[in-house]
Amino acid sequence: MKLIQTVLFLVLTAVTVSAQANGNAWCADAFETAQQEKSTTAATPALRVVNAGGRVYFHSAPDERCRLKGVFVVPNDRLEVFADHGAYTEVIYWHPVTGAGTAGWVPSARLAEMRQMLGYTTAR
Repeated sequence: MKLIQTVLFLVLTAVTVSAQANGNAWCADAFETAQQEKSTTAATPALRVVNAGGRVYFHSAPDERCRLKGVFVVPNDRLEVFADHGAYTEVIYWHPVTGAGTAGWVPSARLAEMRQMLGYTTAR
């Protein structure tokens, strides 16, 4: 758990530095504010699934102006949730084939909670 949080922090920090380098100080400020104010979901990450409606783009900070081009998940993708801030949720997506992780903020309204039932996972 601690390793995942460390990796998530490093990835999000790298994205923030990249945003600053591109002259997007707004996203860097929004990221810093969210890091201070966010509410963590639990001691262990919760699972949520992307609901219907097409692509859900990652953001470098919890603000629509901080959308990352070409970085998205699609309906039924499963995400580990770390925190909520306003209308956004801080998540990490692990690609099921490559194992590569993508971290960032996504609109909370596009996620559905998951629950374990009889050994398999379903969306609710």
